[in-house]
Amino acid sequence: MRTRIIAIVVAGLLAVQGCAAGHPAPASHPPATGRPVVLDARLPGWETSAWLAEGAFCVRVARAGGKHEKGKENENVFCDPAPSTLDTIGSPLLPAKPLPYLAPLDPQSREIILVGAVRGAVTSVSVTMFGQTATAPVHPLPATGGRQVGAYAVWLPRGGAEPDGMDLTDITAVVGRDATGQIVAQLD
Repeated sequence: MRTRIIAIVVAGLLAVQGCAAGHPAPASHPPATGRPVVLDARLPGWETSAWLAEGAFCVRVARAGGKHEKGKENENVFCDPAPSTLDTIGSPLLPAKPLPYLAPLDPQSREIILVGAVRGAVTSVSVTMFGQTATAPVHPLPATGGRQVGAYAVWLPRGGAEPDGMDLTDITAVVGRDATGQIVAQLD
């Protein structure tokens, strides 16, 4: 287990340096600004939230309701540079494919949570991976300068070979829709 955690941390650090794609790095000192918005509480006792802070897009997975357990992992925070397209006002946009987050780390889990960001009037996002599609609502994130930024979280089945059960190339479609259900942004 310890080796697996070390491998995940190393992969995350390499991703920040651009040496590996699709593995967010844990933040040792997350930016202090920004207000977390809960994206998902599907796992009993856990919440996944996101926020923008000091040029970073941050994701936090933590035990809900202050129910920390002594001797167990209670919180993971990942902060990566926010896509520059989120800094501007513009048409609806999906700046990148959602990234996988391995916390809470459960090697027995057959699903993985993927978190992504949007710009503009995108109200829901559908992600297709391994032939299955999951759709999630977009949650508005506090942003300054009139920007409209949001985040979403979807659960999809894991593969097997990669440490986190997937690779970004396994995501075959990301589709953003507006409040009327019209496609306003997409990635293949």
